[in-house]
Amino acid sequence: MKIFFSLILTLFAVNSFAQTDSEFPNQIHTVKSDKLVRVAGTKVYMQIPKDYQYVKELARYQKNDKLYIQVIESNAANFNRAKAGFTREAIEAKGAKIDVIKSIKLNQFEAIFGDGPSKYPGETKVMLVFGDETFVTMIAGVCKAADEQGKKELLNIMKSVYYDKELKSDPLELANFEFDHAITNFKYAMTASGMFVYNENGKADVNNSLANSFIILSLPKITEEKANEFANDMLWRYEKKGIKLDNKTISKAKIGIHTAYVLNTKTTLNGTAGIMYQVVLIGENSGLLFMGSAYSNTNNYLTKFKKTVESIKIK
Repeated sequence: MKIFFSLILTLFAVNSFAQTDSEFPNQIHTVKSDKLVRVAGTKVYMQIPKDYQYVKELARYQKNDKLYIQVIESNAANFNRAKAGFTREAIEAKGAKIDVIKSIKLNQFEAIFGDGPSKYPGETKVMLVFGDETFVTMIAGVCKAADEQGKKELLNIMKSVYYDKELKSDPLELANFEFDHAITNFKYAMTASGMFVYNENGKADVNNSLANSFIILSLPKITEEKANEFANDMLWRYEKKGIKLDNKTISKAKIGIHTAYVLNTKTTLNGTAGIMYQVVLIGENSGLLFMGSAYSNTNNYLTKFKKTVESIKIK
């Protein structure tokens, strides 16, 4: 399952860092108060400006599509292990240039702050990653490089963050779907904000990359063009994480009442042969990504993955 947390981090991680004049404290002390808003699907509280609107499917607050802050929280990841991917050495090894990336403290939690340009021209990203041995939370802010006020707003939001580890939250709070669990009998394993993981043995297999499993990732309302782009964009992300794909052809289909973009391929991971069935479904008000993978009893599970997708109802 750790392959899936790696994928979700890849979707939102800061891509490169460069010289910046922004300052961020080495120690953040915050308290829970009525001024803070809990980000649904997480245990994170932040002070959000009134002109930022909430986008449920992305766990995002945005002023516009070029100025937003997004929260990803995994309830089955280990920050003590994940932080190795956020060192200067690890980022430079991926070909990125960095200048500002530093270890800080957020109340009792270890944290990492980063600041610099995105891979997209004219765009800046800031990030705050923190956790302990039981969870990892990433907060990523995006603004135009020339938007000094916007960047200041993002940094002020990050400085207000409070994490309530004792909060009893619903891990399926952001789920925009229902499906027939009896088809595979897979058990719920973990949530990473809008991403939900199920496998044969539930949380016991959360770090088993070769577990027979599937993920469902909630998406906002999406056009056919964007759905096709997203389906294809995922392919290089899989390969970057070591999953070799025999077939990369995305096919348009109709599954139930939904337009779908489908990938059905054989795979290899760590020398083990398997199958992958990926589908992007377009709903009336939102969409989702289903990705099932199996490394044993593959023909049986491919059939079950297809039936599971057919049973999905998007809320």
